[in-house]
Amino acid sequence: FGSSFCSQSHLYDPPETRDRNRGGYVYQAMYDCEYGEDDLSDMVFLVKNVFNKEIVTLYDSRVGKYVGFGEMGMRNADHYNSQRWKMALRKIQVEIVCRYNAKYYQRSIRDRKADYGEQSVLECSVLGFFPQEVRVRWLRDGVEVTSDVLSSDIIANGDWSFQLHSFLELIPRRGERVTCRVDHSSLQENLDVDWDTYPLDAKRLKKTLGITSFLFGFSAALFGGAYYWWKKRCADISVHVAQSFVSDCFTDLQGFYDI
Repeated sequence: FGSSFCSQSHLYDPPETRDRNRGGYVYQAMYDCEYGEDDLSDMVFLVKNVFNKEIVTLYDSRVGKYVGFGEMGMRNADHYNSQRWKMALRKIQVEIVCRYNAKYYQRSIRDRKADYGEQSVLECSVLGFFPQEVRVRWLRDGVEVTSDVLSSDIIANGDWSFQLHSFLELIPRRGERVTCRVDHSSLQENLDVDWDTYPLDAKRLKKTLGITSFLFGFSAALFGGAYYWWKKRCADISVHVAQSFVSDCFTDLQGFYDI
């Protein structure tokens, strides 16, 4: 599962309430791209307009139009759907916003393979949790890591659930245990997920076997070449000796015939 998220917020504080310190209004426009297939064929583009933490309108690329919530939301949705330029833009944004950035993410992050001794980044994604409060920690061989850790903001999915992404920058060492630990009120105990180093070990084993096979093949070729040279040399010596013997015999016979 993949997801990208962009949010833009505006704070509106009316002049008539500003002096009375009554706060303001918060309006958020959120772009959300969600997909599950590696070829991005199931990409979904969502545009959420939120006013004071409540969704007012929602654009879903699967539906191809805005849906409104509440009286104000339905009026706004009808207005947005009547704007041809906005509807055409939303269809294009599935490609230029969602698929474009997802492909870049796959090339730069997901398809980048870690290796021992090389600078790498691990990602721990916590999806679909409620309530909002959650704690994510990284451990290396049981010791909590406090540096080189970066986390996203807690993202609202729009269905009362949330998601969080945490990243750890490190240079992997062979044999160490790297753990992502999640603390949440819905869990009876900490949830520990260890980083699976099997792909790295398999890659290193494959490389070792490849080098061993090359050395074995090179040694066999070298031995075969030396054996061929030795056989050829012995054959040349035998032929030379035989030719000399025949030549000597022929000279003796020739001399005997002349007599």
